[in-house]
Amino acid sequence: MLSLKKLTQPKSLLIIGAAILIAAVIGWYGTAPKAYLVETDSLSSSPDYFITKVKVKEFDNDGTLIETLDAEQTLHYIAKSRTLLETPSVERYSKSGHWNAKADKGVIEDGSNDILLTENARATKKYLQSEDIKLSADNIHYLDNDKSLTSYGNATLISTQGETSAGEITTYINSEEVVMTGSVRGKYETIH
Repeated sequence: MLSLKKLTQPKSLLIIGAAILIAAVIGWYGTAPKAYLVETDSLSSSPDYFITKVKVKEFDNDGTLIETLDAEQTLHYIAKSRTLLETPSVERYSKSGHWNAKADKGVIEDGSNDILLTENARATKKYLQSEDIKLSADNIHYLDNDKSLTSYGNATLISTQGETSAGEITTYINSEEVVMTGSVRGKYETIH
């Protein structure tokens, strides 16, 4: 058995002190918070991947161009099933004419041909047999199932007849039909 006299010798005190110090360091290391290079919050809002200078063309089965999409950058989020677009420009072609649209931002949901253009959105619908119309709004939503452009938030339609604003303006790609809802106001000038 160890005696108190042996434990208090300098050599024994040094060994005991070293053992206590090693135990303290191991205990502290196990309880110290983990330091990561990137914070968890910023990782959860980061895209899963991104692409810059995007140029996409879509063709039908006959090889006819039906759509182009350009964007400065796309940011894809797998968990949210969506792609965010920076400065998107879309052009869609049909037998009756075509339309093009631009905005500062855009959103495409995975598996969908719909596109939501936001922030300074503007679109031009060009007909083969009649005058072009221009739409501008905070948001313009292209819905592929009914081939429509719906503008809302400061929605304005400009044509050769004049300028009309409404709460919401919907125009259909394959017809000249335009539906306006909400507070509709028009400004028209006659030609002398």
